[in-house]
Amino acid sequence: MKRFLLILSLLMLSVPVFGQGRESTEKSGVKFDKKVFDFGDVLRENKNYTCIFVIENQTDKPLVLLSVKTSCSCLKASYVRRPLKVGQSTEIVMTLEAAKMEPGVFNRVVEVNTNAGISYVTVRGNSVEK
Repeated sequence: MKRFLLILSLLMLSVPVFGQGRESTEKSGVKFDKKVFDFGDVLRENKNYTCIFVIENQTDKPLVLLSVKTSCSCLKASYVRRPLKVGQSTEIVMTLEAAKMEPGVFNRVVEVNTNAGISYVTVRGNSVEK
């Protein structure tokens, strides 16, 4: 039994805790103009809404946006895939397809994966009928 507890303890120490090992945005050198965009009320009709997140390279090497993953099919991301020089910035354009959404409050997390680490931004609002 003691041997089992010892092995279990060693395994728990070797597994990273959630959130550890990921640098915060400030430490990684990736800076966003905002971390949250609130659309407010959006009408559930055949209309798209857009918002823009500006990302700046504050590292000491070129920054590459590897991927931008959204948490639902109603939110699409477009961004430049070429490396950003030190001090350079670019836009991540988020397009919300309101017709695909269910009515009610929404809170969508977007994962921005770069060669400097992973960052998160949030898009939120309230989907309403006409």
